[in-house]
Amino acid sequence: MTVVGRDEVRALLESPSPDATLVLVGGRCEVVPESRAEGVVIAGRRDLESLLGDSPVDDRRLGELAERLDTVARDLGA
Repeated sequence: MTVVGRDEVRALLESPSPDATLVLVGGRCEVVPESRAEGVVIAGRRDLESLLGDSPVDDRRLGELAERLDTVARDLGA
């Protein structure tokens, strides 16, 4: 079962909050401002933006990021 998918990555990148953070709470992911992050922090919006650089964000790239973040979530105990 996937913990982090394309939808979660898209929500993180499209969040209106510049300090948006993807957290794992009770087995599911939520995007919240960093100051309200409770649970296991998987990644911040700034982290993804630095990984992406100037690369366009298409479905393939979203999938790659989702796979990486899903691995991080599992390594953190999801």
